Amino acid sequence: YPAAMELKQLEHLVAVCSAGSFSGAAKRLGISQPTLSKSIARLEKHLGLKLFDRGGGSARPTVYGHVAAEHAAMLLAGVARMSEQLEELARGETGSLRIGVGPATRVKLLPEVVRQVGKTFPDLQLEARYDDVQTLMRSLRMGSLDLVFCYFEAPDEQSDFIRVKICDDLRIAVVRPRHLALRQAPLTPEMLLKHPLASVGAVPSFRKWLGAMSAKAARNMNAFVSDDYALVKSRALESDFVALGPRFVFEQELRDGTLVELKLRVEIGYECWMLTTEANWRSPVVKKVADFARAAMRRKTPRR
Repeated sequence: YPAAMELKQLEHLVAVCSAGSFSGAAKRLGISQPTLSKSIARLEKHLGLKLFDRGGGSARPTVYGHVAAEHAAMLLAGVARMSEQLEELARGETGSLRIGVGPATRVKLLPEVVRQVGKTFPDLQLEARYDDVQTLMRSLRMGSLDLVFCYFEAPDEQSDFIRVKICDDLRIAVVRPRHLALRQAPLTPEMLLKHPLASVGAVPSFRKWLGAMSAKAARNMNAFVSDDYALVKSRALESDFVALGPRFVFEQELRDGTLVELKLRVEIGYECWMLTTEANWRSPVVKKVADFARAAMRRKTPRR
């Protein structure tokens, strides 16, 4: 029986029970009384049961009417909640979001994105995962991540994803003030590799600029490699290491003057991208996260 019922008929049934009359229910529903009467009559015919005793301008539900109205009210409440949840899901207000980031994007971008997502979508379950770019790409392709933030040389190999540019920056070298290398700047590859370097690993474009290296230069190139920029920065802050990375990673130290830029005879760009699948890009919350990320990268880090 229920499969053949119309939700509108159930709404009419509940309204008549609540109002106690067809005229009162029709007024609440904003329809004519004859329309309401025909709707209830069709429902009674469908069920083969009398739902109301009519008389004296009132409509008293029968035993069947009481039971039918109780179930109808619960069903309508469930339908209403289902609609609300679907709308919330479409707006990104419920459900989950899984974000992947690399060494640089977790420094400045991720904390601000997490803050804004939590503020805008408080009921959204959020997972943030850190890993190397290739692992993040595999996770995105397998569906265990919804979106990934990465540097520009990775998206070129990932043409099957939706790619959204977040920001432009430069990869730079930084040292402590009064570092001896500052006297020689701008540095050639040979001059740079006379000093021990701290980095998260050289990207292909930077390795191309360095060219062929001697054994000693190679040792300096890999003197300290870590996937944690806090450790990379600490080597430059506490010793004569030259630290390498996107400018925004060193933003606070450059503003404070605890680190200064060491000019090189090359400019190597850094582009931050958000990658996601075509299906995930349909989600309003994913598009909003892209907006949050752009805003985060435009915002200057406040002084300590």
